[in-house]
Amino acid sequence: WGEIHMVNLRNPRTLSVHMTGRANAMSLNDFILQPADAQRVLFGSAGKLGPQAFAQGLIAIVVVNLLIQFLTLVPGLGLIFGLIGIVVGLASIYAWVCIYSKRFHDAGKSGWMTVAAIFGVIVVAIIAGAVLMPVFGGSLTANAGMIGGTPGSVMASNLSSLIANAAVGYFVYRL
Repeated sequence: WGEIHMVNLRNPRTLSVHMTGRANAMSLNDFILQPADAQRVLFGSAGKLGPQAFAQGLIAIVVVNLLIQFLTLVPGLGLIFGLIGIVVGLASIYAWVCIYSKRFHDAGKSGWMTVAAIFGVIVVAIIAGAVLMPVFGGSLTANAGMIGGTPGSVMASNLSSLIANAAVGYFVYRL
């Protein structure tokens, strides 16, 4: 992971360290789930999942759900994307449980720790939503006749989901 290249002899407590290896040279592409790996990473709770594959799966799930939420705002197509969002949402919940369960197994923990992660995401999302909803002009009450909601409520919902998944996902990633 790292090699010491030079020691400052005038101040022996100061070291110059040069880090080598892939672990320190991460790029954006390292977090993009490749289509060939999607089924292995996202579906099926058997096996283990390393931190990188876990991050790829979580990012893919969150991005797809955020995109569907924004598409519900398209005039005339909001209802269609809202219905598609229900199906995608159910598949995403299954994939989310699968990646968390496999990540916990990889970290030597019980897959049932996923229940704690679900609880954590819900709590963080509720708190973030309560703070963000007034900021974006959204309403905490349901809007009659609107599947997607107002742009402000969709933005607040998406940001609270992003914050909650990032917070809990980071903790699980670091296991």
